[in-house]
Amino acid sequence: MPVQTTEVDLFSVLCCLAIIVLGVVLALTVAGRRRRRDAGPAKDTAQQPGPADPFAAYSTVQLSTYANGQLVAVDNAVRTSEQELGFATAQYGAEAVTAFAAAVASAKEDLAAAFRIRHQLDDEIPEDDTTRRQLLREIVDRCGAVDRRLDAEADAFEKLRAMSANAEELGQSLLARAGELRGRLPGAQTTLARLTDRYTDGALIPVAGNVTEAVARLDFADEQLRQSATALAAGDRGKAALALRGAEQALGQAGSLLDVLDKSATDLDTAGQNVTRLLDEMQGEVAAGKAAMQAAGRAGGADRMNLAAAVARADQVAGDVRTQLAKPQTDPLGMMRRLEGAASGLAEAMGGVRDAANRTEQARRQLDQALHAARAAVDSATGYITTRRGAVGTTARARLSEAHALLDRAESSGDPVAALAAAERAHDLAAQAMDSARDDIERWSFPSGYSGQAGGGRVIIGGPGGFGTAAAGGMGGAVLGGILLDSVLGGGGMGGFRIGLTSEAGQSDSGATTPGAPPVQGRFGGPSTWMRPEKE
Repeated sequence: MPVQTTEVDLFSVLCCLAIIVLGVVLALTVAGRRRRRDAGPAKDTAQQPGPADPFAAYSTVQLSTYANGQLVAVDNAVRTSEQELGFATAQYGAEAVTAFAAAVASAKEDLAAAFRIRHQLDDEIPEDDTTRRQLLREIVDRCGAVDRRLDAEADAFEKLRAMSANAEELGQSLLARAGELRGRLPGAQTTLARLTDRYTDGALIPVAGNVTEAVARLDFADEQLRQSATALAAGDRGKAALALRGAEQALGQAGSLLDVLDKSATDLDTAGQNVTRLLDEMQGEVAAGKAAMQAAGRAGGADRMNLAAAVARADQVAGDVRTQLAKPQTDPLGMMRRLEGAASGLAEAMGGVRDAANRTEQARRQLDQALHAARAAVDSATGYITTRRGAVGTTARARLSEAHALLDRAESSGDPVAALAAAERAHDLAAQAMDSARDDIERWSFPSGYSGQAGGGRVIIGGPGGFGTAAAGGMGGAVLGGILLDSVLGGGGMGGFRIGLTSEAGQSDSGATTPGAPPVQGRFGGPSTWMRPEKE
């Protein structure tokens, strides 16, 4: 029987389709094998372990201590670089130092971010160990970025200043500056005496030692100027420049110490006036709170109980402050801090019985006083820590950094309620920074085993009993102020880790010094450049 044409055609089509499908399958198989073959080396490479963690052998506590040491080192570097930048700006003008100013500004941003992480690690919300280690590594990485950013401009900054070439002229200028500052000491003593009669010891913690510390910085500057003159006579211009740098930094700190004393006197007087105004406002708020409670009667439940507690606390604080105001010595900023805290709690409790417009208006009335108190507290803590940074650890610095950020937020916010809350928090953190810094300084002692020249005679300081300028005169003040940095870093809450940001973790860098050698002098740049020799 003959085959139908349609059946033949169908059979042919099916055969062709089978051949095509088979060809596609074979092509895909070959291509897949080729891809696997080609991807083989890359896959092996991806599976290979990355660089070893340099902190793998550190416990989390050790890593935290190391990160704290890095923070202290780079914060000292930024503060010293900023001071050096100020000297250069005064000498050459702002246009000549644009690149260096940008480097400092960038370094401050990274440093602020590192301190925010440190502040986060110290808050009441705990992190698991893995997260904590990641955050600590980020602190170390940011500190390294600060170090590199400043170091990139360090040599160019040295060339700009040319201290070796201009040593004679600079020396004469610094001698004149030292004389001016010496002339301010009697007036500073009079100011301190007036403040001591009017304000409590607690109110004067930030400035009580400023005259003594200023004298110590001036003594150190005098010795450095003598050493510079001797070096110039011997033809050693590099040594002369190094001594001049120390004198310049010491005189800068002496001026800052005296300026802070004068500003604190003004701030305390103004805060005293603001306390009375805030107290009157607080008593008005207490009366409003009591009226709201009466209107609510027994209704309200938990909200009424919260309001009752806030009213009672505010009423008690107001009474305490009135009692303190009647005393011969007061603490205006401390009273402002207490009033702000009570007012904030009362305002929150009153939120349910006030509309948004009333809350905003109340915040607006209190904001100026709160901003002034916050600025005064932040400025006092900043001056205290900057001029004693050789002894201050990370906790105080982190609190101060966060206080600065909150104060900036309060000053720039368009929302009075949010601005008031930020200002009050900044005030509180600045006070915490002061407390922590004071604790650090009370535990601090002049670097054990140091021997060096001061006042023309050999000074040998040993043991834990030495304290700042009382132990070593101008030399102790220079180390306390961070003008000279303890090369072994055995004090100041740094935990005993050698700071060498360009070396392997935990290893001494190439600039390590032997016990008994003079502390390293700070200069523009990161910690990695502190050990470089002064160029002629």
